This record gives sequence, structure tokens and C-alpha cells, in this order.
Amino acid sequence: PKTAAIVLCFAYGRPAFPVATHVFRVGKRIGFLPAKISADNAHPVMEAIAPPADYYQFHIHLIQHGRDTCHARKPACDRCPLTAHCDYFAALD
Repeated sequence: PKTAAIVLCFAYGRPAFPVATHVFRVGKRIGFLPAKISADNAHPVMEAIAPPADYYQFHIHLIQHGRDTCHARKPACDRCPLTAHCDYFAALD
């Protein structure tokens, strides 16, 4: 599903929501995705969050947030603007 969604979204401009590594990590930490969901099963869940016209930008922003702030190891929670909405951050206390 990820590769097909990437091709549809980026090459053809079609409404598809790729769930890549950063998207999956951020989605789980923020609470968009349940803890025990697979990346393949996460696609329809993520697609239900935003309207199809916004998939591309939503995907890009989640990727950027995962790269810049919500790292796999040592996320920079101290500079994250989403801590008020983040299940991961809430569990740190």
C-alpha cells in the first residue's frame, strides 16, 4: 500500500495517503493511530483524518515533523508544538 500510495500521490496527483516511516511514527505518537496497528492497516485510518484534497500537504507536514522534531530516538519534545495533543509526550510524565 505505501508504494502504490506514493506513486498515486506524487506522480499522478491522486488522493492517496502514503504511510511511510515518519508518518507512521508521528501518527502513533500523536494518537492518530492505535498502538497495535500495522503500517499497512494505517492507510485508511490516516485517510479518514483529512479530506482527500489535503492528503499531500498533510503527508508532507507529518514527514517534516518526523524528520525535524519527532525523531525515532530522542524526539525533541522540548521544541514540539504538538505536545498538548501528543500521547507519547503525555506518557513521559
